[in-house]
Parts: sequence; structure tokens; C-alpha cells
Amino acid sequence: MRRISALGIFLTLAFSGSNVTAQDRSIEVTPLTEHLYLLSTDQEDYTTNTLAYVTDEGVLLVDTQAESDAPALKDAVEAFGQGTPKYIINTHRHAEHVGGNAIFGAAPIVIAHSLVPAKLKSGSYLFDEFAEATFPDITLTDSLTLYFAGERIRILALPGSHDDNEIIVHFTESKVVHLSSLVNGFNFPSVDGDGDALKFAELVGRAIELLPDDVRIVSGHNAVGEWADLHPYREMLVQTTAIVRDGLTEGKDLATLQAESALAEWDEYAGSYVSVDGWTEYLVGALQSPERPSRSVFEPLYAAWKDQGAEAAVNLYSTLKSDHVDEYRFPETTLLVIGMKLLNRDHTSAAVTFLKASLKEHPDSDYAYYAEYQLAEAHAKLGEREAALRHCEASLELKPGFGAATELRERLASR
Repeated sequence: MRRISALGIFLTLAFSGSNVTAQDRSIEVTPLTEHLYLLSTDQEDYTTNTLAYVTDEGVLLVDTQAESDAPALKDAVEAFGQGTPKYIINTHRHAEHVGGNAIFGAAPIVIAHSLVPAKLKSGSYLFDEFAEATFPDITLTDSLTLYFAGERIRILALPGSHDDNEIIVHFTESKVVHLSSLVNGFNFPSVDGDGDALKFAELVGRAIELLPDDVRIVSGHNAVGEWADLHPYREMLVQTTAIVRDGLTEGKDLATLQAESALAEWDEYAGSYVSVDGWTEYLVGALQSPERPSRSVFEPLYAAWKDQGAEAAVNLYSTLKSDHVDEYRFPETTLLVIGMKLLNRDHTSAAVTFLKASLKEHPDSDYAYYAEYQLAEAHAKLGEREAALRHCEASLELKPGFGAATELRERLASR
């Protein structure tokens, strides 16, 4: 049984908007109150949501989009005419929530959960090499109250469901709360490798108790909701968990539960990037709690790449996978994720090495089409048009109609 991992979520987010370049995306600004604005990027299958509190005394942001969308976010913030944000609050450590911090420089005071600094310097995040301005100046493990420009802002830690470092941000006077990814726009939740699908019902229940019944709800992705929406959402979480638990007790496995459409009654919650089958898989993984190695392979690979280069890191990967499989975790997306991150940071030749190794290690992976596409992008960056075209064709052979590869092929063919 394949458990969906943090890497799976990272790739899902990346793939969902992959046929729209960051340069094509813009920020949609929606007023929520006199001073609060929802700033969203459309990633096609989902939105990523920033809150901006704008007054004559300055601007406060909750989450800052991905690094690739940061220039558009900065333009939107500058259009308010109130200068650089005074505060940035990050609801958790994921790249599409903290990636735009650094574009505003060192001036904003950044607030986040106390686990965030270490998280941004571990695992796959090492390869992002976040700028110092990304990291929080103030951290919390329980709660913090910020008074800013006439607003009382309650910042409360509610970690453990989507991720282990989540906070919620409640603008008490404006009656708006950013719930991070606790409700995922009232779609089925997504679960990070450090999260727990079984914690969502408990934490949504806590949110119901903590928040007033007239509050509007913004989450990290997708639609705005109301306090009343939390009750049926929690009921969905409780009932779907019970159904999957009962099915496992009866001896059914994941494939059987999916084939029987055990959670079909709640398919209205499917959308964004978590399907009915995806939520079923999360629940099975959480309820079975399989033992897995505790160590991430990213740390030794990062050290090898920095000290000896990409080839040495790839060779180390093969050695560790052969000789230390019980010590490290080896998701099939490991080399692909590294290649994507290095390509994004213009370490293009190194990215090619990791991406080719990914295809060699996992030629039949569900993500092979995307490794081919990333190789096409890398060769295009290197000015190697014919190689880029070959990888576009390979990507489209594996996934006909894949928009990003089709667009890149057309662009290369027109040169």
C-alpha cells in the first residue's frame, strides 16, 4: 500500500498548475472587509490564498505565495500604496506559503510556528536554500496576540493535521480567520508527511469552539467559507474515518475500499487536488500506521551535492538505497523533487543529472512524464533545442495532452 507523502503533496501542487507559467499568473484581489483583502493566485485546480490587512499605518500579510508568484504578489501589495509590509505571518512552512517572504526584504517582522526554522533547513527544503529573510523573527508554540492598526489579531497554534507546524490567524475586529490548510477550502484535506489524517476532526472541532459563529473563513487554498460550514465538514471527517476503519476491521484493503467507492456519499468534497480515492488512501495509511524508517535521505544527498557535485549525490543515493534501505526513507519522487528544485534555482546541469537518475531509477513511475518535461525545460535553458524537443515528445508519449509539454514543444518548434 502506497501512502501519500509530503513529496506527493509537493508534486501534486506543482503539477496542478504546471501548464500555466508563473509569469502568466496574476493576483486576484478581493475585498473582504474595509481593511482585509484576499489575494489569490489561480493554479488551475486550486488557488493559493494570501490575506492582506491594509491600513494607513501599514500592511500585514498572512502567507506570501510561492517564490515564483512573489513578484506578482509584491506588485499587488505595492498597489495599495502603503509600502513594504510591517508584518508577515506564515501559517506553516510549505513553499507556497513562505516562498514570497524574501521578496519584501528584511524589513517585515515574520511570525511563524516555532518548528518552522528547523523545517526550512531540513528534508527537501534544503535544496530550496531559502534566503535569510524567509525565516521568522518571532515564533510561537501556543498562542500570541498582536495589536496592529486597530486590529486585535489572535495567532493560535493548531498543529498536527495537515502539518505539524500550523497556526491560524484570527482578525477579531474584522471577523475573518485564516485557517491555514485545516479545511482546505472545504475540500478533502491534504496531509503532509508530518501531518495526521486522524487529527483533522479533532482540530476542526477545536476551531468550532475557539471561533465566533459570525467569522468568515479563509484557508490556504480554494474557497472562502463561514463558521457554519465547519460543522458538516467535521461530520464528514468523522464519518469517512469510521467507514474506512470499519472496512479495515472487516479485512478490506485500500484497493477494495476504493473499488467499492466506500466514501462515494461524500464525493462533493472532492476537488482541488484530493480525490475521494486520495482521501481514502490518507485514512488507510493513518489507520494502519505502517512502520517506516525515521531518517530523510535528503540530508546526506544535499551534503554530497554541495561538497562533491550532482554525480556524487546520485551515486550516494544508489549506495544508500542498496545498503541502508531500513535506515532511510526512499520515496520514488526523491530525485525528481531535487531536480525540480535545482532547476528552479538555475542549477541546471545538476538538475539534469538528478532528473535523468530519477528516470533511470523509476522508469515506470506515475511521475515519469513530469521528469521528462523537467528535462525538456532544463535542456531548453541550456540552449539544447533538439534534446529539449526529444524530452517533450517523451513526456507527451507518457501523458498525451499534457499542457506544459505541449506548450514548450510549440515554443521550441517555432524558433
